[in-house]
Amino acid sequence: MAYPYKKVFEAVERALFDMRSPDVEAKVQREKLDMFKNYATRKLSDDDYFAIMVKVVFYSGFRAETVKAKEAVIFGHFPDLDTVAGHGKKDVKRVLLDTAMIRNERKIQACVDNARVMQALIQEHGSFRSFLLSFGQLKALEDVLLLKETLEAKFGYLGGVTVYHFMTDVGLPVLKPDRVITRMFLRLGLIEDKRQLLKTVLHGQKFAAATGLPIRYIDIVFVLYGQASATAYGITQGVCLDSPRCSACSLRKVHCRYPLDQASATAP
Repeated sequence: MAYPYKKVFEAVERALFDMRSPDVEAKVQREKLDMFKNYATRKLSDDDYFAIMVKVVFYSGFRAETVKAKEAVIFGHFPDLDTVAGHGKKDVKRVLLDTAMIRNERKIQACVDNARVMQALIQEHGSFRSFLLSFGQLKALEDVLLLKETLEAKFGYLGGVTVYHFMTDVGLPVLKPDRVITRMFLRLGLIEDKRQLLKTVLHGQKFAAATGLPIRYIDIVFVLYGQASATAYGITQGVCLDSPRCSACSLRKVHCRYPLDQASATAP
């Protein structure tokens, strides 16, 4: 029997809207979520791509709330591609001395190194977008995976989940197989182990194909359902948490394997 991707996603999406806090109007919630349907059609500049990469580097291994609270400080030190590409050792030391900054030397140096790599690719291809498209229209899975391997090889801190995070946020047709998504897909019986990143990505594409919805929208709906809270979207408490609120989940009796997932819940 074929997996009911469309039915499962629609149940999660419907529950997400039902969970909306009265502090956020339904129209506002809908508009905020609908923005994620347009990620693939955005026109991004070279500086936009670099800013996304900087955020992804700092998000790696850190709590989202920690990085978000520091974004203004981070971009004060990394304002644009050309400026950062010109940073030297003294600039890196200056950033490290800022007590308001996330003072992780490896991440700071990776942003400088990545700026130089990106600058070289732009000089070769005309723009970073042209570099991405040199792998094809990036709709076929093999093109996406070839690009993924190249990004991992060329850029610091783009590996494992993080490379998918970057690809997702620039609008490519993959979701990021982070701990929230893998936890949910494990409980839904789609993967056997949280380390199955590619399999998680492939199931994300199946959700998109079954629903006709953009992959970035699929990603955000699952993430909001499975993370602790997202007050800006009207979600004060998620459902599919580490300790799930099963009584609030419409998938519990039909599609969910919890607590059977604990037997194979290997940490990524």
